[in-house]
Amino acid sequence: MKKRQVGKSLLTGAIIATSLFACGNYRSVTAKSYKKAVTKVAGSGNYTVYHHASKKGPAGAFTSTKYFKHANLQAKKSVATKKGKFWQIIVYGRTVGWVNQNFFARNKIAVAKKVSLVENSNYEFETRDAISVAADSQGTAINPSKVKASPAKIDTDKPGTTTVHFQYGSAKASVEVMVRDDSDEGVARADQTPQSGPTAVSTWKGSSKSSSRNWNAKHHYGFETKSDTFKAGNLTLKTKLYQPRFVSLDYNKAADKMGQVGVIPEGITVNGNNFTVAVFNNSSDLKGHLVSYDLGHINKYRAQNLPGLGWSTFKKYAAHIKVSPYIKLGHGQSLGSSSKYLYVMANNNKMGNSKASEEILQIRKSDMKINQIWSFKIWNGSSARYIHNATFSGDNTMYCLFHNASNGRYEYWKVTRSGDTWTPVEVGATQSNFIGNGSPVQGFTYDSGHQQFYIGFNDYLFRVGVDGTYKGKNHLHVKREIEGLSVSGSKLYVEFAQRGELTVGKTK
Repeated sequence: MKKRQVGKSLLTGAIIATSLFACGNYRSVTAKSYKKAVTKVAGSGNYTVYHHASKKGPAGAFTSTKYFKHANLQAKKSVATKKGKFWQIIVYGRTVGWVNQNFFARNKIAVAKKVSLVENSNYEFETRDAISVAADSQGTAINPSKVKASPAKIDTDKPGTTTVHFQYGSAKASVEVMVRDDSDEGVARADQTPQSGPTAVSTWKGSSKSSSRNWNAKHHYGFETKSDTFKAGNLTLKTKLYQPRFVSLDYNKAADKMGQVGVIPEGITVNGNNFTVAVFNNSSDLKGHLVSYDLGHINKYRAQNLPGLGWSTFKKYAAHIKVSPYIKLGHGQSLGSSSKYLYVMANNNKMGNSKASEEILQIRKSDMKINQIWSFKIWNGSSARYIHNATFSGDNTMYCLFHNASNGRYEYWKVTRSGDTWTPVEVGATQSNFIGNGSPVQGFTYDSGHQQFYIGFNDYLFRVGVDGTYKGKNHLHVKREIEGLSVSGSKLYVEFAQRGELTVGKTK
């Protein structure tokens, strides 16, 4: 009975919300309308939100922008009034109300505080990667590709410091980019004796072969109202959170890629109650959004229907969900977090074993913007190790997974930061391909309590000791792709695709 009530409340909320906003918009006849929603950039001040706005000014004050400072903001209507220009904001896909344009960050470019790059003659740094967000004179987000960058690229073959200048209209910003003076940084030895691994198992090729109960055309990609329990051997996973299909307006309603947040999850990190997932518009994109949820304040079912929540609940949820700007995330599978920061190893998963450096982004949890960028490399002598999967353990340690398909071996590297230098050491290796048909790794995380790694392929989980010792596998038989793994304390978190579902169990 309780589960049925959840579904009913989601539907009822949607009906109430629709009727309220239909009534609330009838006076806004003088507004300028846009065919597709533009993305707006929140400023730091608190402003009143109104039900109505016309040439005379706003009316019907009812809430404050303080709940929406770190939300995804879009707008399709604006109006010039005697009290300034007002925009009707759409928050997480829900039309909320009218706010003065002064609320938005205008003529601003937010960039990383510092960029430090490893010396590497095989790599050029794209300086626009340092841009978190750019806004024009009306507080509308501008794609970083349209920002003038001087220089646009920096060769990393010689040490030195370059000041990079960014400009869009009257908006300006700058950052110092340093190439570290050590050509041997990142050069190590892959000298660990491989431990015997399991015989490779078979799994399906391509995307998920199934979905959650209602994530399909037959059920109109509807909301889930029942929790799952997945068991495999000594592992039991239970639903922790069903995620919204979109944390914005849905398909083709945004004027740019920056505004649509969804629909593909790729990787996760959990630290205490903070759960962050990398979300993309398309699986081939290298830029996307990070969406962070405070699990202590969000019901596992109700977040699926942000536009249909009761108003007081929506405000609470909006204040406990944060969305990053549209930034470089690479494949989005290599995430980590500490108490203050999120970390992204922003690789190109379509690249083979290249000698190119790879970027690490440190992102502030407070405002979801880039704080610092480093690049690193891992070479076994002159032989490159281009990393496709990584995980972070605190602020100064990253573990990397490298698959040498030619000899059927997985290598495990610990990369430690001291100052701005990242030093790799091979800590283990396993002689196995784990999966027999070449399916890619879809989740990798480190369990410090048991000194082991979890590696996910489709719906398989493998446990491997730090030195590469094989410890066992779990086949979950859900026919849904694992889209990220994370360990926080003694808990293992597993994200599944279609619908985005965070599950949790105990590490073993």
